[in-house]
Amino acid sequence: MQTWQELLSQLIEDIQLERKLAQEMGVQPITLRRWARGVVQPREDNVRRLLKAVPREIHPELMRLLAKDFPKLLEQPGESSAPTALPAPPIGVYVRALNIYTTTPPALYPEALYDLLLQQMLRQLDPEQQGLAVTVARCMPPAPGQKVRSLREIVGRGNPPWPRDLSQQTIFLGAESLAGAAVTHCRLVTIPSRDEEYSLFPAHWVEHEQSAVACPILWQTRVAGCLIVSSAFPHAFAQTQQSLIERYAQLMSLTFRPEAFYSHSDIELRLMPLYTEQLPYLRNFRRYVSRKVEEANAAGRSLSLSEAQEAAWREIEEQLLELPLRQAKEDGESH
Repeated sequence: MQTWQELLSQLIEDIQLERKLAQEMGVQPITLRRWARGVVQPREDNVRRLLKAVPREIHPELMRLLAKDFPKLLEQPGESSAPTALPAPPIGVYVRALNIYTTTPPALYPEALYDLLLQQMLRQLDPEQQGLAVTVARCMPPAPGQKVRSLREIVGRGNPPWPRDLSQQTIFLGAESLAGAAVTHCRLVTIPSRDEEYSLFPAHWVEHEQSAVACPILWQTRVAGCLIVSSAFPHAFAQTQQSLIERYAQLMSLTFRPEAFYSHSDIELRLMPLYTEQLPYLRNFRRYVSRKVEEANAAGRSLSLSEAQEAAWREIEEQLLELPLRQAKEDGESH
């Protein structure tokens, strides 16, 4: 007697149908193959999504076979006609986020909120831990009279193949990046696949990243930065996932102080070099900080650690912005 796994295995022999099912369900094609082989048992909500996604003529037979392993499906016959959608952030997340925002000391609450929101995003967007990274990039505070010229990744969490804590893997992003496009256009932008020959938006691809979404972090039309979600698989973000990411970007606005938000007219992103070209500067960050402290002491000024770090980041930003210009000049002289 045929099982639902065998029927699913027959369906996904059609590569186009496999990709269509995966996209509509918000999972990866490899997940469907694991279910078909019996390696992983799907959760009941994923079973319902599968029923909604398969061709109409397949639905009755698949329902009958699934009911043997998932008897509760028959208890709610009307459920299968509901629209496909990922849930919003749980109400408990909103409650905890507001509690952290209102009761945690200023020096501690951003990290507490980051941890809560980023971990919950991983649980909702990548429940089977197939490969997802979530990072937050902030607008680099400009010098007086200047505009915001770049973004800097400040915190992140990941599922393998990314490490759990991405906070140490900072990178500067500019007009050449998907995050830069999101901030410039003040709306969510996405690239479904790294292999696409043409995309409306630029990208600053890093290792493991095959598809990505970037959503600006807004407050009263002002921008503080960007929420970036990267997948180890192409075509990982259906419309439902993108809507969920927008909800989290709204919650993420609680992590920034009002002065960290900039009007659109105060943002003019420049080009940043590739990550590999940034590494020598980023690895020497502590040396930059130490030099800032020494310079302040020599001038008879006191400088806190956070002030020294901000000054170091500004100096690195300046050097990175000048790097393409120096390289172009050197290339011109060599010719």
